[in-house]
Amino acid sequence: MNNRLLEIIKYKTGGRQTDFAALLGWTPQYLAKLLRGENFGIKPVVTLLEKLPEISGRWLLLGQGDMLEIGELFNLQREAFSQVQAILEIEQYIPVMTPEELHIYEQAVRDRRTPDYSPETLEKWARLTTARKQEMEARFAAAIAKSTESCRQRTAKK
Repeated sequence: MNNRLLEIIKYKTGGRQTDFAALLGWTPQYLAKLLRGENFGIKPVVTLLEKLPEISGRWLLLGQGDMLEIGELFNLQREAFSQVQAILEIEQYIPVMTPEELHIYEQAVRDRRTPDYSPETLEKWARLTTARKQEMEARFAAAIAKSTESCRQRTAKK
Protein backbone atom coordinates (compact mmCIF):
# COMPACT_ATOMS: atom_id res chain seq x y z
CA MET A 1 0.00 0.00 0.00
CA ASN A 2 2.94 2.34 0.57
CA ASN A 3 3.69 2.25 -3.19
CA ARG A 4 0.13 3.37 -3.89
CA LEU A 5 0.59 6.11 -1.30
CA LEU A 6 3.67 7.27 -3.24
CA GLU A 7 1.55 7.41 -6.40
CA ILE A 8 -1.05 9.55 -4.60
CA ILE A 9 1.70 11.90 -3.40
CA LYS A 10 3.02 12.25 -6.96
CA TYR A 11 -0.50 12.91 -8.24
CA LYS A 12 -1.50 15.42 -5.56
CA THR A 13 1.71 17.37 -4.85
CA GLY A 14 4.11 16.35 -7.59
CA GLY A 15 6.00 14.10 -5.16
CA ARG A 16 6.54 16.75 -2.48
CA GLN A 17 6.06 14.74 0.70
CA THR A 18 6.10 17.67 3.11
CA ASP A 19 3.35 19.42 1.15
CA PHE A 20 1.33 16.22 1.04
CA ALA A 21 1.67 15.67 4.79
CA ALA A 22 0.48 19.24 5.40
CA LEU A 23 -2.45 18.74 3.02
CA LEU A 24 -3.66 15.77 5.07
CA GLY A 25 -2.84 17.28 8.47
CA TRP A 26 -0.04 14.81 9.11
CA THR A 27 3.50 15.43 10.26
CA PRO A 28 6.26 14.62 7.78
CA GLN A 29 7.51 12.01 10.26
CA TYR A 30 4.13 10.25 10.32
CA LEU A 31 4.04 10.21 6.52
CA ALA A 32 7.58 8.76 6.46
CA LYS A 33 6.44 5.92 8.75
CA LEU A 34 3.51 5.19 6.45
CA LEU A 35 5.80 5.13 3.43
CA ARG A 36 8.03 2.62 5.22
CA GLY A 37 4.95 0.46 5.83
CA GLU A 38 4.71 1.22 9.56
CA ASN A 39 1.38 2.13 11.23
CA PHE A 40 -0.60 1.70 8.01
CA GLY A 41 -3.89 0.89 9.70
CA ILE A 42 -7.41 2.01 8.99
CA LYS A 43 -6.96 5.56 10.31
CA PRO A 44 -4.64 6.82 7.53
CA VAL A 45 -6.78 5.03 4.93
CA VAL A 46 -9.92 6.78 6.19
CA THR A 47 -8.08 10.13 6.23
CA LEU A 48 -6.89 9.63 2.65
CA LEU A 49 -10.37 8.74 1.40
CA GLU A 50 -12.03 11.60 3.31
CA LYS A 51 -9.58 14.29 2.20
CA LEU A 52 -9.14 12.96 -1.35
CA PRO A 53 -12.57 11.75 -2.51
CA GLU A 54 -11.29 11.27 -6.06
CA ILE A 55 -9.10 8.35 -4.91
CA SER A 56 -10.67 4.94 -5.43
CA GLY A 57 -10.92 3.02 -2.16
CA ARG A 58 -10.76 -0.29 -4.04
CA TRP A 59 -7.53 0.79 -5.69
CA LEU A 60 -6.04 2.09 -2.43
CA LEU A 61 -6.85 -1.02 -0.41
CA LEU A 62 -6.52 -3.76 -3.00
CA GLY A 63 -4.60 -2.28 -5.89
CA GLN A 64 -7.50 -3.07 -8.24
CA GLY A 65 -8.83 -0.69 -10.87
CA ASP A 66 -7.74 2.88 -11.42
CA MET A 67 -6.42 5.33 -8.84
CA LEU A 68 -9.10 7.92 -9.63
CA GLU A 69 -12.84 7.39 -9.54
CA ILE A 70 -14.36 8.07 -12.98
CA GLY A 71 -16.95 10.56 -11.68
CA GLU A 72 -14.37 12.41 -9.63
CA LEU A 73 -11.94 12.34 -12.54
CA PHE A 74 -14.57 14.03 -14.68
CA ASN A 75 -15.10 16.66 -11.96
CA LEU A 76 -11.34 17.26 -11.76
CA GLN A 77 -11.12 17.71 -15.53
CA ARG A 78 -14.04 20.15 -15.46
CA GLU A 79 -12.45 22.09 -12.60
CA ALA A 80 -9.08 22.19 -14.38
CA PHE A 81 -10.73 23.40 -17.59
CA SER A 82 -12.56 26.10 -15.65
CA GLN A 83 -9.31 27.30 -14.06
CA VAL A 84 -7.48 27.35 -17.39
CA GLN A 85 -10.36 29.27 -18.96
CA ALA A 86 -10.30 31.84 -16.13
CA ILE A 87 -6.54 32.28 -16.48
CA LEU A 88 -6.83 32.74 -20.25
CA GLU A 89 -9.55 35.36 -19.80
CA ILE A 90 -7.31 37.34 -17.46
CA GLU A 91 -4.16 36.75 -19.54
CA GLN A 92 -5.41 39.14 -22.25
CA TYR A 93 -5.00 41.98 -19.75
CA ILE A 94 -1.32 41.33 -18.94
CA PRO A 95 -0.09 44.21 -21.17
CA VAL A 96 -2.13 46.75 -19.14
CA MET A 97 -1.54 45.37 -15.63
CA THR A 98 0.44 47.33 -13.09
CA PRO A 99 3.54 45.59 -11.70
CA GLU A 100 1.64 44.84 -8.47
CA GLU A 101 -1.32 43.34 -10.37
CA LEU A 102 1.05 41.31 -12.50
CA HIS A 103 2.77 40.00 -9.37
CA ILE A 104 -0.58 38.87 -7.91
CA TYR A 105 -1.41 37.13 -11.20
CA GLU A 106 1.98 35.42 -11.36
CA GLN A 107 1.74 34.26 -7.73
CA ALA A 108 -1.74 32.79 -8.29
CA VAL A 109 -0.59 30.89 -11.37
CA ARG A 110 2.49 29.57 -9.55
CA ASP A 111 0.27 28.48 -6.62
CA ARG A 112 -2.04 26.70 -9.09
CA ARG A 113 -5.08 28.75 -8.17
CA THR A 114 -7.36 30.98 -10.17
CA PRO A 115 -6.41 34.67 -9.88
CA ASP A 116 -9.21 36.67 -8.30
CA TYR A 117 -9.69 40.34 -9.18
CA SER A 118 -12.51 42.74 -8.42
CA PRO A 119 -15.07 43.60 -11.14
CA GLU A 120 -13.77 47.18 -11.06
CA THR A 121 -10.25 46.01 -11.84
CA LEU A 122 -11.49 43.84 -14.71
CA GLU A 123 -13.50 46.79 -16.10
CA LYS A 124 -10.44 49.07 -15.85
CA TRP A 125 -8.35 46.50 -17.73
CA ALA A 126 -11.04 46.13 -20.40
CA ARG A 127 -11.06 49.92 -20.95
CA LEU A 128 -7.25 50.09 -21.06
CA THR A 129 -7.10 47.12 -23.44
CA THR A 130 -9.67 48.71 -25.77
CA ALA A 131 -7.80 52.03 -25.75
CA ARG A 132 -4.50 50.21 -26.42
CA LYS A 133 -6.05 48.27 -29.30
CA GLN A 134 -7.47 51.46 -30.85
CA GLU A 135 -4.10 53.19 -30.53
CA MET A 136 -2.34 50.25 -32.21
CA GLU A 137 -4.91 50.17 -35.02
CA ALA A 138 -4.43 53.91 -35.58
CA ARG A 139 -0.65 53.47 -35.72
CA PHE A 140 -0.97 50.59 -38.20
CA ALA A 141 -3.37 52.62 -40.35
CA ALA A 142 -0.95 55.58 -40.36
CA ALA A 143 1.99 53.30 -41.22
CA ILE A 144 0.06 51.66 -44.06
CA ALA A 145 -1.01 55.06 -45.40
CA LYS A 146 2.57 56.32 -45.27
CA SER A 147 3.85 53.14 -46.93
CA THR A 148 1.19 53.34 -49.64
CA GLU A 149 2.04 56.97 -50.32
CA SER A 150 5.79 56.39 -50.52
CA CYS A 151 5.34 53.35 -52.76
CA ARG A 152 3.18 55.10 -55.34
CA GLN A 153 4.99 55.67 -58.57
CA ARG A 154 5.28 59.25 -59.49
CA THR A 155 4.12 60.08 -62.98
CA ALA A 156 6.21 62.33 -65.11
CA LYS A 157 4.85 65.79 -65.93
CA LYS A 158 4.07 66.38 -69.55
